[in-house]
Amino acid sequence: MAKEKEGRPLWKKALPGFVAGMVNGLFGGGGGLLLVPMLRHLSGLECHKAHATAIVSTACLSLVSLTVYLNRGVIDWSLAAPLAAGGAVGSAMGALWLNRVPTKLLAKGFALFLLFSAWRMYVG
Repeated sequence: MAKEKEGRPLWKKALPGFVAGMVNGLFGGGGGLLLVPMLRHLSGLECHKAHATAIVSTACLSLVSLTVYLNRGVIDWSLAAPLAAGGAVGSAMGALWLNRVPTKLLAKGFALFLLFSAWRMYVG
């Protein structure tokens, strides 16, 4: 994949984040899933770097969404707390394994995960 073009206007660099933020805000998640393919194809980042870079944006947009949901009082804390704890452990493990997974396997596995997720949401 080609290297990211440094001379691109700021709005073109911010556009994937905007789209991911809108999706995250509307659906309560999923924005980060869109970032990886957008970063790979629009910015030319290689697979591992796209996954790692998407996490930075996902953390920021999740904090903003969390603030909105906190203000609305719609969080089920009896589920949110254990989910967050499990997610922290899973995130650490996934981040540690990221560079050990070959690029082709990572790309194909991510694509299959997206297809499976879309199918499950579509059929219920």
